[in-house]
Amino acid sequence: MADNPTGADVPLTDQVKGSAQQAVQQGQQYAGQAVGLLGTRLKSALTQQKDNLATGITDVAQILKQNSESLTGQGVGIFAVPYVNQAADKLAEVGTTIQGKGIEEVIQDTENFGRNQPVLFLGAATLIGFAAARFLKSSGQSAAA
Repeated sequence: MADNPTGADVPLTDQVKGSAQQAVQQGQQYAGQAVGLLGTRLKSALTQQKDNLATGITDVAQILKQNSESLTGQGVGIFAVPYVNQAADKLAEVGTTIQGKGIEEVIQDTENFGRNQPVLFLGAATLIGFAAARFLKSSGQSAAA
């Protein structure tokens, strides 16, 4: 105590430790709030995209149905029409199912499908990728024209 006759260093050290702990706690609280807000916004955006996907799938199913009816009227594709109708019905069913589920369920179902049917999952992902690329390519050409 000869070096510190007033004993002022001990309370100052305690004050610094207390301030540091308080700053860490505040930082953790702000980080938790930010993560919560980000999670809420991300979930909202994903839900919106899920609904858009479901609507798009249902629209494609309707287009397939309409085209199969025109093929029947023209007498073309009599053998293909039942398959096109069946595909349209399945697509409409998938769209309705996706629309009725929460985003967590859709993600879990997709993961389970990928684990249970990896070849089919990769094939479907490849087809979707090709279709998206063709769509984007054609959209870019029509916008440039």
